[in-house]
Amino acid sequence: MTILKSSIGLSNFTYYDIILLINKLMENKMAVKRIGELLVEKGIITEQQLEIALRRQKITGEKLGNVLMKMGFIDEDKFYSFLAEQYNLKKYEKSEIVITKEVQNYLSLRTVLEKEVIPLEIIDDKLAIGITNYNSLNYLDELEFESGKKIILFLLQDNVFRKIIEDLRNFPYGLKDYKYISLKSLIVEKFGNVDVEIDKVAAVIDKIEMYYEQIVFIDGMPPLLKKDNVVIKLNYNIITHGKILEFIKKYLNDRLKKDLITNGFVRVLVKINNKNFFVSVLKQKNKYSLTFIHLKKSIPDIMSFEIEDSILSDLLSGRSGLYIISAPYGHGKSTVLASIAYNFSINESYTLLFIDDFMIYDINSNNSLVYQFEVGNDFPTFYDAIKTDYFLNSNVIFVSKVTTYKELELLINLAEAGKKVFLSVEAPNVTNAIYSLINLMDEKRKRVLLNRFSNNLRLCIAQRLVKLRNSDKKLYVYEYIKMSLKLKKFIMEESFTSIDTQLKGSNEYIPLEKKFADLVSKGVIEKEDIFRYSVDYDFLKTYLKE
Repeated sequence: MTILKSSIGLSNFTYYDIILLINKLMENKMAVKRIGELLVEKGIITEQQLEIALRRQKITGEKLGNVLMKMGFIDEDKFYSFLAEQYNLKKYEKSEIVITKEVQNYLSLRTVLEKEVIPLEIIDDKLAIGITNYNSLNYLDELEFESGKKIILFLLQDNVFRKIIEDLRNFPYGLKDYKYISLKSLIVEKFGNVDVEIDKVAAVIDKIEMYYEQIVFIDGMPPLLKKDNVVIKLNYNIITHGKILEFIKKYLNDRLKKDLITNGFVRVLVKINNKNFFVSVLKQKNKYSLTFIHLKKSIPDIMSFEIEDSILSDLLSGRSGLYIISAPYGHGKSTVLASIAYNFSINESYTLLFIDDFMIYDINSNNSLVYQFEVGNDFPTFYDAIKTDYFLNSNVIFVSKVTTYKELELLINLAEAGKKVFLSVEAPNVTNAIYSLINLMDEKRKRVLLNRFSNNLRLCIAQRLVKLRNSDKKLYVYEYIKMSLKLKKFIMEESFTSIDTQLKGSNEYIPLEKKFADLVSKGVIEKEDIFRYSVDYDFLKTYLKE
C-alpha cells in the first residue's frame, strides 16, 4: 500500500492536496493499517517481533521504527526502503552531498533542527528537502512559505541525516558551503581504494563520527556504528574473514591468540593514529567480530563524578575495610578505581597495589609508590597477584575482580590487617554485588566468612555511566548502601530479598531508580534513555509516578 499512488511523488501536490487525499484514503480500510502491521504483511518482521516491539514502545514512548532497529528485528536499509515505498518518496542516495550556502539560506537553522528537515539542492526551481521522519510531511506548507519555493521531498537514511544534522549544529550555517562525504568515498580519497586494513577504516570512522559508542566489524557485513544505542550500518564494503584475521595477526600476541581459541573472547588495547582503542575480539564457530571503543587515556578526576561529600569522604579516607564498586560490563568500574588510586597517589604518601586482568590506565607514582600488576602477564591468577601484598605491605589495594573464595578470603584478611581494599564486581545493583561475593564462599566455612565479611564491609556502590544525547559526555549515576546493623543481620541470614524489600528506597539505600527518575524530571535525560540500562522497571515506575 502507498499513500500517494503517483509516479511524480509528492512534488506536484500542495500541502492541502495531500491532507485532502490522506483524509479520503483514511476512509479505506487498507489506509488505516499501521506501519507495524504493514511490515508484518510484507514479511519484513514477524507478528511476534511486532508484539515485542509494541510492548517496548509502550514503555519507552519511542517511534516504532527506532524500537524495531534497536532490537535487531529490521535493519536500517530495509526499513527506509519500506518507508520510501510507503510514502512514495525517492531515496536520496548520493555518496557526496554538497549543500551550498545559497540553498542553506532558504531555511533557517532553527527550522532545520526543530522540524528535522535538510535543504539539499534546487531542482527545476524547486527546493529539494531531505527528511528521515514521515511526520515532516506535516510541515510542507510552512516550508514552502519560508523558502518561497515549491518543495520536493526525499528520504535520507537515518545515519546520513543525523550526521548532517550534527555537523550543521556546529557549522557556519548560511555562510559556507557544506559537504558530506560517505565513508566509502573518504576511504577511496585517502587510500586510493577500499581494500584497506580494518584499523585504518576504524581510524577514519572515528575521525568523521561524533559521540559514537562502538565501531563493530563482523565477518561478512559492512562496518556497524553503535550510536545512542542504535546500531547503524555504514555505507561501505562487507568486511571479509581475511581482513579480520589480518587484524588478529597484527595486534594479538601468542598468549591472546591461545585465549581466543580456548575462550572465544579476548580484549586488547590498540593504538591507532595516537588514539587508544579498547578492542574486544569475539570468535563464534568460524566467524569473528571486532568491537572498537575509543579510550581517553587520561584518568578523570574523582571529584568530577559529583559524588556526594559523605560518600567521597568514605572513599578517600584512610579507614580500612572492604569497599565494593559494582556495575554491569562497560560502565566504568576500572575508571572509578583508577580515579580513586590516582587521587591517593597525588595526595597521600602511600603504597598502592592495583591489580587488573586488563590494564587500561597507567597510574603514576606521584607522592605514593604505585605497583600495577596485570593478571595473565605478570601473574597467572588474581590470587597470586594479591599475595604479593605480603611483602609489598601496601596501604590501599585495588582489585578488578575475584573469582574464587580463596581470593575473597585473602582480601578479607588484608582488610582485617588494617588495609583499605577496593574490589569491583560485575553486578547491576548493590544487592546483587553482595550476593555474588557471598556465593563464592565455601559452604563449610560460610558462617565464619559471612561474619568476617560483614564486619569489614564499609560501603557498596552500584553505578552507571549515562551517555548524554548528541554529546561525548557521560553522567555518573550511582546508588549506595553503607554497612549497618540491619544490613549485617540480612547478610548473616543471607536474606537478600530483605535488602530490597526493607532497605531499598529508605534513607539507608537510595536506589538507582530514584536517581534516574530525578534526571528525567529535571529534563537531563529522556525517559526512553533509562531503558538501555539494567534497572528494576516496576520500581522505576513508582518514582516516575506512572
